[in-house]
Amino acid sequence: MSDKVSTDQYGRKTWDVEAYAEEARRGKSKKDAPSDKAVELVKNLNGQNYLDHRAYLLDESVLAVGKHTLISADSNTSSTFGKNKRFGFFCPVCDLSFRDTLALVDHFNSAQHQLGTPDLGEDVGEVKRASAEEVAKTIENLVQQLLRAQAVKGADSLQVRIVKRQEFEAKKLAARKERRKRQKTKKNVRENAEDEVNSEMAAMMDSMGLEALSLGMD
Repeated sequence: MSDKVSTDQYGRKTWDVEAYAEEARRGKSKKDAPSDKAVELVKNLNGQNYLDHRAYLLDESVLAVGKHTLISADSNTSSTFGKNKRFGFFCPVCDLSFRDTLALVDHFNSAQHQLGTPDLGEDVGEVKRASAEEVAKTIENLVQQLLRAQAVKGADSLQVRIVKRQEFEAKKLAARKERRKRQKTKKNVRENAEDEVNSEMAAMMDSMGLEALSLGMD
């Protein structure tokens, strides 16, 4: 401290403002710097996809429930405490704490956390602004998919069409046989009626012939 505080000729103390400002900047930089654990964690997470990354952090947070961490007042730095690590669930990447898992998951899905893990193996699912051409192409693809789905739903397979054709031919053949049977029955009835009429006429003629013969003999 002696190099930052001096005494003038009148015995008044003066402070080196620039030295104190530089010390404050170094202290703030040291406190805000990510912990070694956070750096190692981000390094290990590189190459993972977003879902595996989030699941790993959630498991770590849930497994930490019920555990106690002793914090030394002399070493209250980011590596042991965290600028916002007070209670609840902790994100070691961003050095933040949350009181429940819902807030923790919201943080994992936020842009703040994604900025802390820029080297994940795949897209983390951020919303991308689409152009008018992309929107039109997407709509056209959806319409084509809908038309294909309706066509497949309304069309019968080849096997189904064969079975339906066989059933149609069988019904057609049965109807033809039934029609021929009715026609044959009508024909037989008509022929039988004609035979009966002829028999009656023959019987009447025979009867008339016998009567004429008997009259002639008389």
